[in-house]
Amino acid sequence: MRPCRWVGVGSGVMLWLAPLAAGVSAATATEAPVNITLQQAVSEALVGNPSLAVERRDVDIAKGIRRQAGIYPFNPELEAEGGAGRARDRVDKDDRRGVDAKSVGLSQTIWLQGQRGIRVRGADAGLLRATRSVQDAERQVVADVLKAYGDLLLSQERLGLAQEILGVVQNVRGAAQKLFEADAVPELDVFRADVEVRKAENRVVSEERGLATARRELALLIGRAVADPLRAVASSPVLPPSGNLEALRSQALGARPDLTAALAAVDAARAEVDLVRAERFLPEIKVGVKYESAREFDSISHSGFLTLSVPLPLWNRRDGDLDRARAEVAKNQAQVELTRRRIEKEISIAVQQVDASRQIVDRYGRSILPQQERNFGLLREAYTIGEIRITDVFVGQREFIESREAYLEAVSTFNAATADLYRALNARPSGG
Repeated sequence: MRPCRWVGVGSGVMLWLAPLAAGVSAATATEAPVNITLQQAVSEALVGNPSLAVERRDVDIAKGIRRQAGIYPFNPELEAEGGAGRARDRVDKDDRRGVDAKSVGLSQTIWLQGQRGIRVRGADAGLLRATRSVQDAERQVVADVLKAYGDLLLSQERLGLAQEILGVVQNVRGAAQKLFEADAVPELDVFRADVEVRKAENRVVSEERGLATARRELALLIGRAVADPLRAVASSPVLPPSGNLEALRSQALGARPDLTAALAAVDAARAEVDLVRAERFLPEIKVGVKYESAREFDSISHSGFLTLSVPLPLWNRRDGDLDRARAEVAKNQAQVELTRRRIEKEISIAVQQVDASRQIVDRYGRSILPQQERNFGLLREAYTIGEIRITDVFVGQREFIESREAYLEAVSTFNAATADLYRALNARPSGG
């Protein structure tokens, strides 16, 4: 029997299980596995993840808004008028002559309260918010890849365990057949062994399905075809970030892009308040020049004018807009505080989960699994020499499988907690 493998925890914690040598299932034996490291998976996800492609469009939108905010929105206005007709002389009623008039003017609307600078400031805050929101989406994707990669490694380990158990029960079945032929055990032992072989075969099929699901999940995250037979490889242990709770909390508060995005939203809302205030009273005027020319009978006149248009804020002083903008500032400030508290909570929970799951995995790796391995090996040897019944072997086998499954479940919890801690810190593992 191939030796049992486990992850040692303590001074040398192995977060991601190294896949078993028999990790390629019979269903995929015709397909060459595509090895992928953790760092490769993270890099590919940051480039090819479909959800990130959508999020990054928001940055392009914000850039367009920022560009437009820097452009003066009012173009000069050109006005032209003209007319012609015939008029009757007041003295000589029979004297009719042509008359005409024409005018041309140019006007320009001018801001008086610095609205352009305020709009640029608000657009800059919006662009920063969009950029940080994309970085926050990347933070989520990286953590999802860490978890999916760990799930794939565990699925490979589960399939390896199922194949290992199948090989063991086949050996037990062969031993039962030989003992039966030697009249050392009843034929019932052979029948029982046959049942265990079928159950082990079903387990292999079930784990193959689980492995396929884990492959598809990782492939979707990194932007690969879901049919790719990915095989996760761990070149080095991936450990949780080190540091005490306070240090990790401070690190998260300084690195989280969602907190920066929330602060940028406050700046954008404040710029909106300033803009509304600037536009309440005399926000702009329209100035222009106008030239008029008129001919009436024998007289021709030419005139030039300077025009000025000033809005009078008698009815609309944008009181409601100001209330709304102030409320938006208060809302975004509350969101900043909520984000800080959520970060602190995520760090505390993740650290607690990592510490607790580390202890459980450590106990399995140091004592429980080695002892179960030795016990199961002794039971099988005892059966082959006819000292115990086959039911005792299968009881020991169930205990062995249950321990290995519990261990793998503990490692899965450890993986998820570590991914959550990296997620909370906006950090990435340096190895893998």
